[in-house]
Amino acid sequence: MEPIIGFIPCRKGSERVKNKNTRPFASFQNGLLELKLLQMAKVSGIEKIIVSSNDDKVLEIVHKMRKLDSRLTPMERPEEYGNSATSMESFTQYIAELEPEGSIFWTHVTHPFLSSDYYSEIIQKYLKIREMGYDSLVTVTQIQKFIWSNEGPYNYDNTIEKWPRSQDLVPLFEINHGVYMLPFAKMRDVGDRIGNKPYLYNLPESAAQDIDWEEQFNILEDIAKAKLNRGSNLL
Repeated sequence: MEPIIGFIPCRKGSERVKNKNTRPFASFQNGLLELKLLQMAKVSGIEKIIVSSNDDKVLEIVHKMRKLDSRLTPMERPEEYGNSATSMESFTQYIAELEPEGSIFWTHVTHPFLSSDYYSEIIQKYLKIREMGYDSLVTVTQIQKFIWSNEGPYNYDNTIEKWPRSQDLVPLFEINHGVYMLPFAKMRDVGDRIGNKPYLYNLPESAAQDIDWEEQFNILEDIAKAKLNRGSNLL
């Protein structure tokens, strides 16, 4: 079986959430990064876990946590790929050249409730869908709500029925950036982190919750604390 390489980008200098990757989160003193690395440590089937960063603190935390999981690989990111002006296209091309073969398992620290159980299920699904002819996997959140554009209803015809049942609406899918999986060779071929025939892996909203703003950080931290107080395992 081809190797699966974990990849976690942790850029320095978040503009919307200060020190987003490493500031304390719930009971995790090294924040979202610590939580994510502990989750990844419970996932088998991954040969190496690269953490790409231009932040010395991130790299230091990863280096210390190698005592827990020797697969952890801190990788200093060139500054040209570590600022807010870097395009996703150029960054993806850079990542595609990191490994000559195998598949990437690209995830983010900003999904605190995307736990090891989900990751293990996603890897198993990826191996199956590759045999079915899909060339990549991307996690999505299914939306079955009343979506409108400026021209009116987008996913239903209100000339047939004004307000159909929500479960009868045409489902749409939001890419939630939880996980991207595809061969490195395919990344180089298409210049993207999604291939030509992707499998859409539907995640529940509870797992797909993402931190992009300060308010989201605070809300999800409160949820994490409540889960821990109830004895739930975030890993």
